[in-house]
Amino acid sequence: MKDAVVRVRTVIDRLFREGTLVSAADGAVHSLFPVGISEIEGRALGEWVRRERAAQTVETGLGYGISALHICEGLLANGDPDVRHVAIDPNQGTRFANCGLQLLKEAGIARLVEHCDEASEIALPGFLSSGRKFDLAFVDGNHRFDGVFLDLIYLGRLVRRGGIVIADDYQLPGVARAVSFCLANLGWTLEEEGGADQQHQWAVLRTAITDGTRTYYHFVDF
Repeated sequence: MKDAVVRVRTVIDRLFREGTLVSAADGAVHSLFPVGISEIEGRALGEWVRRERAAQTVETGLGYGISALHICEGLLANGDPDVRHVAIDPNQGTRFANCGLQLLKEAGIARLVEHCDEASEIALPGFLSSGRKFDLAFVDGNHRFDGVFLDLIYLGRLVRRGGIVIADDYQLPGVARAVSFCLANLGWTLEEEGGADQQHQWAVLRTAITDGTRTYYHFVDF
């Protein structure tokens, strides 16, 4: 596991150092940032994976794979041989020229990652109906309020009770409002707020430990 972690870290460090990647799919040079998360956020993400001893993780929005690399680095560091990460991204082969998948392969972790080529509003209900469960989720797909809201609601059911859901781009009004609903109405708690710049801020949320009891008329303004 140690060698695997070192290999992932080597790729991560190179990406932050160079900031670009040549896609094997189209030969074009892709600028990885600011689309990819910042180095500070990446380290925080990996630390939460390790802190929670996560073995099964999921993210909406693979993009250039920067967040997936950090998540998988944390999974490998936890030492469980059965770790698995699911990356939901219907735009991987179009907008991102499969750069995210390319980097996962280069880092030697493609075998750990299941790429779901569907929109999250389609994929997540399917995961729920099939009984899948996760320890930690990272939300970085559709940044509109309705998209983030649906991701959070479904992930709140897919992530284990008292598990962690991390929302990227918390500085955006739509993301912040969707998070606010979960805090005000679902019994979630805000564990951490972070952000080194105005392009990538994040919120670490812990889902409710119990189901709680809400009447049909329950509503707290958010």
